[in-house]
Amino acid sequence: MRPAAAPALLVAAVVAAAHSSRGASAWISRDAPSSRVSFQHQLPPLSASSDNVADTSSWAKRALLISSFSDGVVNSPSAKAFLKFSIATTFATEQSLRVEEMVRESVLFSPCAGPSIDLNSLEDVDAAAASLSSSSILEAEPDAPIDLLEMERRANDVLCQLSNHISSDKDTSNEPTNCCRILYIPTAMYALNPESKNTPGKQRQRARADGKKRRNLVVKTIEDLLGDHVTVLACTLDFDDGSIKQPVGSDDDSLFPKDGKEAFSSWKPHLIYVEGGNTFWLQHCIEKGDWTDDLLAACTGNDAYAVYVGKSAGAIVAGSRVDTATWKGWDNPAVVPGKETYGDWNGCRGMSFMGPNASIFPHYDDESWEVVVQEKTKQMIEEDGDDVTVYSLHEWE
Repeated sequence: MRPAAAPALLVAAVVAAAHSSRGASAWISRDAPSSRVSFQHQLPPLSASSDNVADTSSWAKRALLISSFSDGVVNSPSAKAFLKFSIATTFATEQSLRVEEMVRESVLFSPCAGPSIDLNSLEDVDAAAASLSSSSILEAEPDAPIDLLEMERRANDVLCQLSNHISSDKDTSNEPTNCCRILYIPTAMYALNPESKNTPGKQRQRARADGKKRRNLVVKTIEDLLGDHVTVLACTLDFDDGSIKQPVGSDDDSLFPKDGKEAFSSWKPHLIYVEGGNTFWLQHCIEKGDWTDDLLAACTGNDAYAVYVGKSAGAIVAGSRVDTATWKGWDNPAVVPGKETYGDWNGCRGMSFMGPNASIFPHYDDESWEVVVQEKTKQMIEEDGDDVTVYSLHEWE
């Protein structure tokens, strides 16, 4: 058995046959019909059996899983290239659908005159979407490295092309044509510490202030990544009560959702960022608010519209089993009534963004956790079968 570790796991429609794998990162993009793992520092990818890849409908279409935002994204050229490429792909797809709808409506209103918009616009957008087809970059031989420079070049070209595409074809909404919508979810940070000397109110106040700082760093990083071609709108969603707070990017309240359900149903974020913190509280709130279906609809299947970024706890719940959060003993399960012990979480299932038997173990280092991961993975194999894989994410590389 080979333990696996990575500061960022880039999920790109990937399945692994090995029981545990490591590297700096690995991505999943389900646009590619083949499945494989590609690590940030190009450790040898793990091949997949035909049985494992028979059904990838529940896989995240595009996802980035990390232990630390600074090390997993800010200081990772590979992660930033993948993230930029993924967001550009969502833009191109969205713009293509938008222009097609405008053509359809134009024909309905003017059946004799034909469409009132420049059809070259539709061709330009379709060409942009085609140029970002993941299969041309990610669908390579299993041992071939991902061409990060080519990935970033194509993303830059498409972002520029879309920003210049026929302003007269812009719809009547107030939203900028090239707009990146970010839904930031800090719920895991909001868990109250029963052993804290601070009052619950003071804990919440500090957690929200800290969450806002972290959210602003995410927004700034995405703004720098996408450049002047894109306007970034962001808001904060708490899975606990479904509230939307702290909108940034515009003073126009109509450009933001009124609540969490509307954020998924109509606002449709390009990027969903699930912050780290107490994994058990996060999973509890996801289940309590019935957010799993919203996340799956946003991030999986052919109609997926969002890139998922999960940090620490946000990465764990994206895996097939959430109980990897019990392996270190860092998170306190007592925050969830009725599930106060680690044993209460044994076998708890996550969203399975990498298939039904691939789980995440963040904040890994060989000296502290290699033996633990090996022993716990063996237990998982006894419970779930030989296809189990545990991806360990380094704090840094």
